[in-house]
Amino acid sequence: MSPLPQISNREREVIRLLLEGKSNKLIAQDMKVAERTIEFHLTNIYSKFQVSSRTELILRLKDDPRWLESENPGESTVANEENLPDNSDRPDSSNWVTSLKAAVAGIGKELSMAVSSAPHTGVNADPTDFFGSIRICMAKYADFKGRASRPEFWWFALFVLLGTSAFTLISETLGSLFLLAVLLPLLAAGARRLRDSGNSPWWLAILLAPVGGIIVAGFLWAQPPVDSVPEEEAASS
Repeated sequence: MSPLPQISNREREVIRLLLEGKSNKLIAQDMKVAERTIEFHLTNIYSKFQVSSRTELILRLKDDPRWLESENPGESTVANEENLPDNSDRPDSSNWVTSLKAAVAGIGKELSMAVSSAPHTGVNADPTDFFGSIRICMAKYADFKGRASRPEFWWFALFVLLGTSAFTLISETLGSLFLLAVLLPLLAAGARRLRDSGNSPWWLAILLAPVGGIIVAGFLWAQPPVDSVPEEEAASS
C-alpha cells in the first residue's frame, strides 16, 4: 500500500464523520464549527490524498483503516476560500443564475420582435382590467408615445410591485431580474400617463431624485386626464 499522507487530528475527525455518511452540515454540528470550516478541512484532505471529491476519498479509505490507527497530527493548513474543489453539499447557484439570465434575454428578444411586428393600435384588451392593462403595457413594451389611463398605469404598477416582491421572496437575484425585465414598459407606461394627465413625459427624470422623486412622480401619475396634450407633442404632431 502507498504511504498515507500526514493529517491532523482535526482532519482525522472530519474523515471519520464523513465515512459515517454525514453531510458537511452535520459534520459541522458535531464538531461545533462553521460549515465553511469543514469545507476548508476537506480541501486540505483532498489535496493530501490527491483526490477531487468526497466519493473518491471514501473509495480510497473505506478499505484502508491505517489512517485511524496512526497518530501523526501534522499541521492542517487552512486553504483560502478561492478555488475550492467540489466539497460543498450546497448546489452551485451560478448555473441556474446564468440559465435564468439567458432565459430573460430570450424573452426580451421575443417581446421586442413581437412588438415591432405587431401594430400598436387596436390592442384587444381592457385597460381598466388588471390583466388587460398588463397585456397593453407589455404590447407597448418601449412605446413612450400616446397616452395611458390611470387604471392602465396603476394596474400595471401593481403587477410590477407584486411580481418583484414574490420573486424577491424566492431569491433577490430573481427579484432583480424580474424588475429589470419590466422596468422599460413601466417607464413607458409612466411617460404615457404623464402625457394623459397634461404633463410632460420629461417629468420622469424626477425619479432620479432621492426619496422625494417617487412621491412627486406618484402625485403626477395620479392626476386626472386632460383633453389637451403637452406642447412638445402638439408641436411634433
